[in-house]
Amino acid sequence: MVRNYQNSTPNKRNRQSGPKSGFKWTNTRVYSVVEEQQKQVVEPPPPERLGRMDKGLIALTLCLIAIGILMVYSASHLLSSRHYEGYSYRYLQIHIIACVLGLVGMFFTSHLPYRFYARFANFFLLLAFIGLLLVFVPGLGTSVQGAEGGRFKRWINIGLPINFQPVEFAKIALVIHVANFISRNPERIKSFFNGVLPNILIVGAAFGLVYIQPDFGSATLLVVTACIVLFVGGMRIWHVVTLGSVGGSLIGFLIIRDSYKLKRLMDYLAMLKSPDATNYQLTRSLDALENGGLLGLGIDSSLQKISRLPYPHTDFIFAVLGEEFGFIGAVTVTFIFMLLVWRGLQIARHARDLFASLLAIGITTLIGLQAFINIGVVTGLLPTKGITLPFISYGGSSIVLSLVSVGILLNISRSSNKNVD
Repeated sequence: MVRNYQNSTPNKRNRQSGPKSGFKWTNTRVYSVVEEQQKQVVEPPPPERLGRMDKGLIALTLCLIAIGILMVYSASHLLSSRHYEGYSYRYLQIHIIACVLGLVGMFFTSHLPYRFYARFANFFLLLAFIGLLLVFVPGLGTSVQGAEGGRFKRWINIGLPINFQPVEFAKIALVIHVANFISRNPERIKSFFNGVLPNILIVGAAFGLVYIQPDFGSATLLVVTACIVLFVGGMRIWHVVTLGSVGGSLIGFLIIRDSYKLKRLMDYLAMLKSPDATNYQLTRSLDALENGGLLGLGIDSSLQKISRLPYPHTDFIFAVLGEEFGFIGAVTVTFIFMLLVWRGLQIARHARDLFASLLAIGITTLIGLQAFINIGVVTGLLPTKGITLPFISYGGSSIVLSLVSVGILLNISRSSNKNVD
């Protein structure tokens, strides 16, 4: 449970050991305020000289971006040639444009004080809901054919090669909102009606709008990330258990009533019981990983991507990576993601105040969960779900906003109590 920030002058007598369970943070900084105000400190004092950026986080991010550019080229040039009259580099061009825009955004947000997001948390939340609604406006929202024969309404046409996917912005906006809500009054989150329920209603509304696009994977990711931030922020255990039970039942109901999702789940369970069971996507993915062996077939040598593996440049790009770079390449990328998550948690641990800690936790959770869900799906540890691999999969909005999120982490690290080792 995150330590509360009390309104008192920092000294040794005011430092307490904190609760014995939950997260323990080393940032015990507390601030003095005018006695008659009698309210929680929302704004920290003017920051001291900013420290250096987390070079480790920068290096890990750039490494993943470089791997992503290489893999998008390898996994997409045949599809691009097929879809764009022999032109093999269309997907690669769009991906590189997204990377450049994202790196510019990362540089900007790394120099923008993180308290800016607390001041405009409600505004960002409003923009997120407007974006989630605009995808349903005819002529503005764009859709694509889904694997189950339906249409996915997940993008907004902004007149650029890259369409905007509002759910990617909504993920960050919800994290900012929850972090700001808790940091303004940490005790309030212990109350179900005054603290937990208002956040659950907002997160539930976002879940509903994303689910009907339909994007069940991103909708679930939104809820899980928000609940993790609420729990780390001080939500009571019995509230967590209650919400987990209700949420699990709701997700189960939504899966049962959707024949396509139910079929995916049953195919996955059948695959676990018998490897000979039919599960086309997972079978092709595992075949690719098996073909790669220890060292891989070499760059652009994947056989499964030619016509067998579905979505080789997006959802199943990790399978192509495993086939071309082998077990060692797949493990290396997984390890890089683990290091990135560790750096994010270290930044959260040493953050200057409660809002920064929760914001860093939320961003790290978003990136880490998405990465490990994607890897879990590709390796058969989880049922098939359309979630891309951060920084590596082809996708404009995801790349840009993931890099913007890393920029926020970098600013938090620059403003932290001490440099992260």
